This record gives sequence, C-alpha cells and structure tokens, in this order.
Amino acid sequence: LPVQSAITHPRPGTAVPAGELTVKGYAWSGGGREVVRVDVSLDGGRTWRVARLTGERPAPGRAWAWALWELEAPVT
Repeated sequence: LPVQSAITHPRPGTAVPAGELTVKGYAWSGGGREVVRVDVSLDGGRTWRVARLTGERPAPGRAWAWALWELEAPVT
C-alpha cells in the first residue's frame, strides 16, 4: 500500500495564529514496509515539506505498522 497519513494537531477547524506552527500526525504503510518519509502540504498541494519522523524507530529489517511525524512550518 502507498503511505497514508493523518493530521492529529491542530484539530480540524482550529484557528491558528500567524507565525510558526507545529503540525503533528501519524502515517502508516502496508506489506510490512517501514514509513521512511512523510511529505506535508499546507496549501492544497501546491508546495510540499518533508516532516520529521519522531518516536521510536524499528530495528533494521523490522518495520512497524505506523510512525509519528511532526513539521514546523511558517503560517501567514
């Protein structure tokens, strides 16, 4: 399966102030494959940023079903 992801912070519909915003979420894959990268768009797909994977990482050769990620991004 291709990598799928969900945003968990900020919650949908939350007003955020201009400045630096931390966006958090989780991603999952299928077939025992590790999530190695998550790209996030905050403008409907016009531009993309690479999120930082957080939390524990699986040992080499052992993939987990999901990974946590976060992204620090400027918001106007």
